Amino acid sequence: MSDVLNETTSGSTTTAYGLWKTCYSYSGVTTCNNINCPAATDDNGFCSRIMVSRAFMTLACILSGITAICLFICAFIDEKKSRIFSLITTALTSVCLIMGIIGVAVGGSIQQTLYPNSSQLNFGTGFIIGAVAVGINFIGTIERWTMKKSEK
Repeated sequence: MSDVLNETTSGSTTTAYGLWKTCYSYSGVTTCNNINCPAATDDNGFCSRIMVSRAFMTLACILSGITAICLFICAFIDEKKSRIFSLITTALTSVCLIMGIIGVAVGGSIQQTLYPNSSQLNFGTGFIIGAVAVGINFIGTIERWTMKKSEK
């Protein structure tokens, strides 16, 4: 499972939680199920956190694609229109950064609802990749703001 936010092992059973699926491995056999979140049974906030993390990460990905398209367009249009697209991309990079931070933070906090008495953090590859992506997005946002000032 590539989008593992959290992984725990108890004896010979490994449980991995992602944003979309939960997988159980026992004796080399892995079974995955979709995470269904009926709002009426959300006693500990697990489903709320899953849904918030899904929404923010999905929006961050979509807006990142739109930002890339705007940057590509900036390279091929005249300077007056390019300035408008430049402002749009600067705003979008900032919005993507904020959404990514919220999505990764809420996704990481899911572990608190699953294991409230545990002091050990077992973040999976999905969380680590998300945190690295937020770091890269932070650098890109700083670069974009710096580039904006140098264009004047």
